[in-house]
Amino acid sequence: MKNEKIKLLIEIILVASIFLLVRWLLSSIKYSSQIAEVICLVLITYLFAKRKTRWSDVGLARPKNWLKAMGYTLVCIATIGLVFNFIIQPLFPHGANDINNGDQLSFNEMLFQLFFIGIGAAAIGEEMLFRGFLLNNINALVGKNIVGTVLTILLQAFVFGVLHSGVQGMVSAGVIGIILGTSYILSGRNLLVVFVAHTFPDVLSIISSYQSQ
Repeated sequence: MKNEKIKLLIEIILVASIFLLVRWLLSSIKYSSQIAEVICLVLITYLFAKRKTRWSDVGLARPKNWLKAMGYTLVCIATIGLVFNFIIQPLFPHGANDINNGDQLSFNEMLFQLFFIGIGAAAIGEEMLFRGFLLNNINALVGKNIVGTVLTILLQAFVFGVLHSGVQGMVSAGVIGIILGTSYILSGRNLLVVFVAHTFPDVLSIISSYQSQ
């Protein structure tokens, strides 16, 4: 058991190191974080294969109960919407929706960000990385009892927040990370639930940023 936990910790350190290194090396490239994310997902898939774990084992599978999954998804989306509108937006009225560093978005750039960044890299990639991998590894390290799981949700949300730029980005991502992490656990660790829930705020932010130019 101790050796297994050491392996899980090494996996976290390795993936985090690769992510930060790639993002630093490619810092001059606009989508360096997304490139680092893809590289890390390939690495995680390899690490999973070595310990005979599949992505379906961490929730990349059809829900056992579609009705319950839809319910958790809707509650997650509603919670994110309420928190964003009544807490994040009032705290950061001039920056909470800024997803392009203040630059003008062309229509083609908006479509690219909508499908490949908002839906692909963010909704799918980040959920596989932070909920599918990081949350489960931390949870296995600290224990899957109530205290351990709550601590796990907070830790993965903290990391999720820190990796976003700007104070408003860190706060909003951290809070959303808590909501997504909680929804992932409550839904029976189903990634499809958080994929869909994560899509909504990112897609709305991209469209809002484009329309407000």
